[in-house]
Amino acid sequence: MPTKQELEQLSLTSLAVFCQQVSDTPETYTETGADEAARLKLEWLALQKSTAVSLKEQEEVEREQAGLKKRMVEFLAGIL
Repeated sequence: MPTKQELEQLSLTSLAVFCQQVSDTPETYTETGADEAARLKLEWLALQKSTAVSLKEQEEVEREQAGLKKRMVEFLAGIL
C-alpha cells in the first residue's frame, strides 16, 4: 500500500484510479469508504469536463484540482 508521501507524488488521474478501485470493492473498504471514493471520482470527472476560457477560470479550475488532490490523498492515506 502506498504511503501518504507516495500518494502526494501521484497525478490526480492516478488518485482517481485508486478511488475507483476503492469504490468498486465496498466489501474490502466498507460501504462508507466506497461511497466517499465514488464521490471523489465523480468530482474528478466533473473537473475533467471543465472548459476554462479565461486565465481567471483556468486558475479557478487549478485551485479546485489542488483541493481535490489534497482531499483524495487524505482519504486514500486513511483507507489504504
